[in-house]
Amino acid sequence: MSETKNHLRLEDEFTFACHKGLKCYRSCCRDVTIFLTPYDVIRMKKALGLTSSEFLEQYTDMVIMPGRHLPMVQLRMNPEDNLQCYFLRPHGCAHYPHRPWACRMFPLDERFEGGYKVIPSPERCHGLVEGDQWKVKEWLMDQGATQSKEMDGSYDSFAAHEMLRELDITNEQIQKMIVTSIYDMDAFREFVFKSSFLNRFELEPELIEAIKVDDTVLLELGYAWARFGLFGQKSLKLKEGAEQGGVKK
Repeated sequence: MSETKNHLRLEDEFTFACHKGLKCYRSCCRDVTIFLTPYDVIRMKKALGLTSSEFLEQYTDMVIMPGRHLPMVQLRMNPEDNLQCYFLRPHGCAHYPHRPWACRMFPLDERFEGGYKVIPSPERCHGLVEGDQWKVKEWLMDQGATQSKEMDGSYDSFAAHEMLRELDITNEQIQKMIVTSIYDMDAFREFVFKSSFLNRFELEPELIEAIKVDDTVLLELGYAWARFGLFGQKSLKLKEGAEQGGVKK
């Protein structure tokens, strides 16, 4: 693979197609590591008609990666079906409009240093040889990857926070707070309305009404709560007389 394919910019071009006529069709949906963003979970659990708690339990695993400072949610492969994705069907993805960000990006991925790269080899992915010409920016727009990235903008800033390095993410209390606040929206909504949360924090009435029905608004509150509890930031305003609290590091 050329150096260009390992360092693509938005205006650069690459070759790709994915369709039933390719011998490799569906092979990329088997025995693959797919990490889900919070917005992926919201979108997929709605498509499946599940609560976020049910979706996380049935289809994902929480993973602690070496060198990473945030627990990650990984899409589970089906061990009873050749380790292929649970949502793979003969015609392709059963929930294609609601597929994760990583699937929308394929065959591209972001480079840590900036820009993009093509991740499979032409030997594995025939669409890199027999496909159409795409500009990177056109591909991202066509696949909805840009919109997904915008919806998960707060995730990137949260995951990059320097204070995460100081946390013991093997601590079950910390793991639970992170997963509940940014991945498990239905559990977080129950926590907000059935615990002392609303007695402790000042929230506008309009926000309280919005988080009853809107998971994306609730997710932003989840980030604020996690920043408050984990980093000690003033991302939420305590009511007069309420205790600071937080999570021990």
